[in-house]
Amino acid sequence: MIRGRHDRLRELLNKVRVEQQTSLDELARYFRVSTATIRRDVKRLEEENKVVQTVGGGVIYQTEHTGAVDPGRIGRRVEEKIRIAEHCTELIRDHDDVLIGPGTTTFLAGKIISGIEDRRFRIITSSLELALEASVAPNIRTVVLGGEVWNKYVVGPEVGCGYFQDCHRQHTMILSADGIHATQGVTVFESRLVPLIEAMVNVSDRIVLAADSTKFGKSCFNRIARFDQISFAVTDREVPWEYVECLEEHGIDVRLV
Repeated sequence: MIRGRHDRLRELLNKVRVEQQTSLDELARYFRVSTATIRRDVKRLEEENKVVQTVGGGVIYQTEHTGAVDPGRIGRRVEEKIRIAEHCTELIRDHDDVLIGPGTTTFLAGKIISGIEDRRFRIITSSLELALEASVAPNIRTVVLGGEVWNKYVVGPEVGCGYFQDCHRQHTMILSADGIHATQGVTVFESRLVPLIEAMVNVSDRIVLAADSTKFGKSCFNRIARFDQISFAVTDREVPWEYVECLEEHGIDVRLV
């Protein structure tokens, strides 16, 4: 699964960042290498003050400002979602204004993006957790949108009203979905999120659709974007091939990870 130590170190750090706490044995199983190999990798990250190894073989992310991601919140296909989230970091440019839409995959992407150190950019989010995480990074400016708080997100028809009225229209948006359908486009189930997502879409000139393959072929009640509004689609390799062709026919750059 992992082709070299450099890639494994990067993905190992991202996995610990997302889970906040894991173990040497679990990491060895995940990366399909020996416990001794993982122990050396963790030691390297520990020397860089990025993780802490406990006496009992636990591995903890070195942070003062976030808690662990609830595994139930991530849902199914965790490995695929982490790979998708990691690839989204490659699409962030220096001095980008990055809108992080609501959703589990976008939340993971935001957490991993907050670990980027070689670019300066701004994150605009309605996630209170993500805002706290990104706000401590010296190279990231963080904007949290105002409105009513629901399920750790800021929502409501007036959410971010001041920001979206005054901002430019050249944002990069990380967009998630509950359903992606050939005729219905990109859809979500929760109606309370629609005004926020639509406002984000309207001010974005680069939209990255980040969704695992189980979302394709499904349609929910609320359409939030058309295919011709999407610039990139990042998904796993189990996506039905007819959807890869459909997205590419609309000029979307499809990334399979």
